[in-house]
Amino acid sequence: MAAAAPAVHQKMSRNPGKIGMAVFGVALVVGLIYTIISLARDLQVERGTSAYPYILLGVALFVALAFEFVNGFHDTANAVATVIYTHTMEPHLAVAWSGFCNFVGVLTSTGLVAFTIITLLPVELILQVGSGSGFAMVFALLIAAILWNVGTWYFGLPASSSHTMVGSIMGVGIANQLMNPRQGTSGVDWGQAAQVGKSLLLSPLVGFAIAWLLLLICKAVIKDKRLYEAPVGTEPPPFWIRLLLFGTCSGVSFFHGSNDGQKGMGLIMLILIGTVPTTYALNRAVTQTQTQDFLAVSQQTVQVLNKYVDSSAVVANPPDDLTAFIRTKDFNANTMLALRSVVSDIGNETSLYKELKNVPPDMTRNFRNDMYVVSEAIRLIQKSGKPAFTADEQSILTNYKKHIDLATKFIPL
Repeated sequence: MAAAAPAVHQKMSRNPGKIGMAVFGVALVVGLIYTIISLARDLQVERGTSAYPYILLGVALFVALAFEFVNGFHDTANAVATVIYTHTMEPHLAVAWSGFCNFVGVLTSTGLVAFTIITLLPVELILQVGSGSGFAMVFALLIAAILWNVGTWYFGLPASSSHTMVGSIMGVGIANQLMNPRQGTSGVDWGQAAQVGKSLLLSPLVGFAIAWLLLLICKAVIKDKRLYEAPVGTEPPPFWIRLLLFGTCSGVSFFHGSNDGQKGMGLIMLILIGTVPTTYALNRAVTQTQTQDFLAVSQQTVQVLNKYVDSSAVVANPPDDLTAFIRTKDFNANTMLALRSVVSDIGNETSLYKELKNVPPDMTRNFRNDMYVVSEAIRLIQKSGKPAFTADEQSILTNYKKHIDLATKFIPL
C-alpha cells in the first residue's frame, strides 16, 4: 500500500499530453461558440435597449458557472479516486472521461431535481427573481456554496456539494424571514427541506449498507484474492477488475451529472428568467396541440375546483392569496376560490393567445408567475389532503399540474 502512493503522486504531477490538451481546447472552444450562438439567438426575442439586464445576466451566469466549475473539481475526485489509485486509468484520462460522463448525465437529465431544489427558496424571491432582492438571493447562495467547496477542497476535507447547496438555500430563506419579519415574508419550507434532508441523510447510510452487502456477496462468490488486495507499485489489476472499476467510475460520474448537475441548471434558469423573461419565462416550444390539450384540462380542473369553493369566500387578489397560502401553508375558504380564479384566468388568456409563444413580452413574467403559484398551490393542497379529492379528481389535478409544469419548469438545450 505504501509503495502505490508515490507512484500515484508521480503520475498526477505530470503535465497532460499535447494531444489531450488539444482535444480539451477544441471541446472548450466548440462549447463556448455553441453557447454564445444559442444565447444570442434566444436573446433576439428579447426587446429593450438597456444594456443593464445583459450585463447582470453575464455576471450572474459567470457566478453560476463558477459554482459548477468548483463542483466539478470538488466532486470529480470521488469518482476517479479508485481508477487512479489502482492504476486502472491514467489521471488525466480518468478526469477527462469522468467529465464526459458527467456531461452526458446532464444532457439526459429531466430537470426534476433542479426544480425540487428551487422549491426550497422563498416564494416571493422566486416570483421577483429579476429584482434586486432576487439577485441578492442568487448571488448569496452561490458565493456561499463556492467558498465552502473551495475551503473543504483546499484542506482536503471530503464534503458533499449537495449538502452545501441545500445549506446555502436554507440560509437565504432564514435571512429573508429575519430581515422582513413584519412583511410576512417566507423563510424555509421546512416540510420540503425535511424531505430533502432525509434523502441526504439516508443516502450515505443506504450506500454503506449496499456496499457492505455487495462486499459480502463478492467474497462468497468471487474467490480471486486479487479483487480484495491493494495495488502494488504501478501494476494494474487484472483486466476484469479494471473493467469493474472503469464501469463504477463511469456510473458515478454519469449519475453525478444527472443529479448534482441539475442544481446549478435550476439556478441558471432562475437567472435567465429574471434577466430575460421574454425568452425564458415560458416554454415557447409547447406545441399548439399541447396547448389545446391544456385548455381542455383547464376546463376540467375548474369544474373540479368549483365543487369545493365556499359560497362565503371573497378574494380581492387571487394570485396574492395563493402566494400567501404557499408561504404560510394556511389553507382557508379563500384559498380554493383564489385557485379556481387563477386557473380560470390562465385558461382564458391561453385561449386568447392560442400558443405560449404569442404571449406579449410585457405579460410574460406575470403569466409565468401565475402558473408557478398555481402549480405550487396544487402540490401543497394534494400533499395536505385538504380537501379530500376523489381519485378521479386527483388525476385531473395531477394532469393539469403536469401541463403547467411543462410550460414553466423546463430547461432548454
